[in-house]
Amino acid sequence: MQASFVNQQSSSVSKEDNADDDDDDDRPILQTIRSADRAVSTSGPAGVASKLGKGIQPLFVISVEDPQKVGDPIRGYTMYTVHTRTTSPMFSKPLFSVLRRYSDFLWLYETLSDNNPGVVVPPVPEKSPFNRFDENFVQQRRQALEKCINKIANHAVLGKDPDLKLFLESDTFALDIKHRKAEIAHERGGLIASIGQTLTGPRFYETDEWFDRQKAYLDSLESQLRGLVKAIDAVAKQRAEMSAATGEFAQTISDLAASDVGKQLSHSLLAMADVERKAQDLQSTQANQDVSTVLSTVDEYARMINSVRLAFASRVRTYHSWQNAENEVRRVKQNHEKNRAQGRIPADRLGHSLSLIADAERRALDAKQDFEKASKLIKSEMTRFEQERIEDFKNSLQEFLEGMISRQQELIRSWETYQQGLLKKVPGSGERRRDSTASPMAAQA
Repeated sequence: MQASFVNQQSSSVSKEDNADDDDDDDRPILQTIRSADRAVSTSGPAGVASKLGKGIQPLFVISVEDPQKVGDPIRGYTMYTVHTRTTSPMFSKPLFSVLRRYSDFLWLYETLSDNNPGVVVPPVPEKSPFNRFDENFVQQRRQALEKCINKIANHAVLGKDPDLKLFLESDTFALDIKHRKAEIAHERGGLIASIGQTLTGPRFYETDEWFDRQKAYLDSLESQLRGLVKAIDAVAKQRAEMSAATGEFAQTISDLAASDVGKQLSHSLLAMADVERKAQDLQSTQANQDVSTVLSTVDEYARMINSVRLAFASRVRTYHSWQNAENEVRRVKQNHEKNRAQGRIPADRLGHSLSLIADAERRALDAKQDFEKASKLIKSEMTRFEQERIEDFKNSLQEFLEGMISRQQELIRSWETYQQGLLKKVPGSGERRRDSTASPMAAQA
């Protein structure tokens, strides 16, 4: 495979060399994922260094495969093999594989959400205490994890996060993650500290009406998606019940054919039973497709709304950090003025006192910029969210409808074949059929 991107991808992205970073955030990730198999290089990051320098986003093609049960039934878990192909220069190799369990994906999601205020991190599938080792459940989770990690890796911001690199290529992940958790707790005081800061800090009053409108929109969208999940789940269960009933009907016809009904009728009944079994298989397949196409997409975006809310909450945390920094500036200035008025600042310490004020003001300015950056980033992420939602729903509905149509056509062909077989067994049926077709034409003439 050549160490180059697809020409179409290269020409469209290279024009964004001097564009603002938000332009990358507005481009749907799904388009990148779909073109990744054609665009990813297997000759190493060095081969695309010049193109990356021109502003081309590194591509990732990640597959989550080979789920294996590990441990006893009570404390057991499922281990997945994560294969990665990438053009990113952050990695020493273009191809590598690691073993990861569900809790590792969950750690990555929580860490990336904490590392990147304002970014909507694609969610992992929810935990389930029941049927954890059921084959269908494991496959659905595997597909959801694969879709999630591909979206994360091909995100313009998340794809550069060091914790993603750790997750994708570390061979000693269990040990590395312990050290990383300790580092995060030391740097930020952990999640409890950040929540405590939000609760005990000054109350946040929204000044941008855009965020209030988006929160109301998310509440409405979540309600609609949750209702749609229940409806599709009910339809899938009804299809499964219909499939089982059709199978029972086919078995009944087979039993009838085995009775003393005559050879010709027995053959016809057996052929009909075969068609009914075909219908049973198609209905069962359709029930599974309901879950793997439309339902999985609806469920993903119902969970994605929680990720959007987390991004909104991260903006509030940056606001509290800004306000705390402003309070620190006021405190340092008040101490300086008080000590200067009381003559407690020697001439040789005046510069140090002023430097404390300058440092506090710099931290406050940085905190303010972080808040403004998070606010701006959330708006671009909402644009991305809407673009991807429309694209993903369109693709899932298209796949759903195409699959349903093809299965119905297959069933129709089976019934037509059965009908032709019956007509061949009835003497003169072919002539009567031709006559019945020709008579309306003659009447029209």
